[in-house]
Amino acid sequence: MTVTREDDHLFMPATGQPKIQIFPESDRDYFLKVVDAQITFVTDSNARATALILHQGGMDQHAKRME
Repeated sequence: MTVTREDDHLFMPATGQPKIQIFPESDRDYFLKVVDAQITFVTDSNARATALILHQGGMDQHAKRME
């Protein structure tokens, strides 16, 4: 999963689709409008994202941040 930032907006690619925007519910929780999915960013003590959890279809997929 790749999350990108353009100006003040976050995007991620959908499988076989163009990138889609994700929308904030809180500082760490986001949702997608085109599919029923939510994303939670896991942060460190400096509020830097270290991982994310994709909640979709009753499953949670964890992904650690890669530089």
